[in-house]
Amino acid sequence: METRQNTVRSLEDRIPYMKNQRRKKANRRLSAILLLFAVLIALVVYMQTSVSDVKAVNVSGLAWLTESYVLEQIDLDTTSKIVEVSPSRLETAIRELPGVKDVEVDRSWYNIVTIKLEEEKMIAYSRTDDREVVVLADGSLHPTGQIDDPAKLKDGPLLRQFDKEADLEKVAGELEQVDDALRARMSEIVFKQQEGEPTRYEIYMNDGNTLLTPTFKLSQTVSKYGEIFENIPKGQRGTVVMDGGYYFVPYEKSEE
Repeated sequence: METRQNTVRSLEDRIPYMKNQRRKKANRRLSAILLLFAVLIALVVYMQTSVSDVKAVNVSGLAWLTESYVLEQIDLDTTSKIVEVSPSRLETAIRELPGVKDVEVDRSWYNIVTIKLEEEKMIAYSRTDDREVVVLADGSLHPTGQIDDPAKLKDGPLLRQFDKEADLEKVAGELEQVDDALRARMSEIVFKQQEGEPTRYEIYMNDGNTLLTPTFKLSQTVSKYGEIFENIPKGQRGTVVMDGGYYFVPYEKSEE
């Protein structure tokens, strides 16, 4: 009998404790629900106000491209929402722009988007549909009219008779490997394709000489021109045929 009374007394003692535990559990559940609602309300307010707007877009690495050219193509400005900015998607879109070699996009929690560009190198010039264009290292074309400062245009040869995109890309890739100073000495490069003869580049130099080179490994061939020029008789101008070895053919025979 006494054991049963002790058991009843023990249960009566635990009831307040169990009620207290249930109350604490309910309070924790209510607090979690209230916190969730507060977070949701904060997110809605954040998205609907200017707090979530992009505060600034910083573009670096520009030499001849303009910031407006880059931003207009990707539709990004200070009205964009920072949470909607995807660095990977922006990088993909910017890399597709003519003139861009590589890019890195970073998004900070200060609502600032940073774009670090690496431009394609200016290699040469060409004319299409009566307009002059810049030929870039990847063979793509960029209208010179879109370059606002003529001082940004680099010295380079005018390419003629490069009617196929593959031929243009090939010569651009070769010219990229040519020293800047040597490339600046080139006035024009003509793609020579005659039946029964090997395909060649005919390069007109600013010093008055003409180079005939095979289209294979142009950069390695013309790199020898400085040494060849020093061995040309003073005052003579002519054609330097460069094919494995080289030989010089004067335009006019010197008077004896």
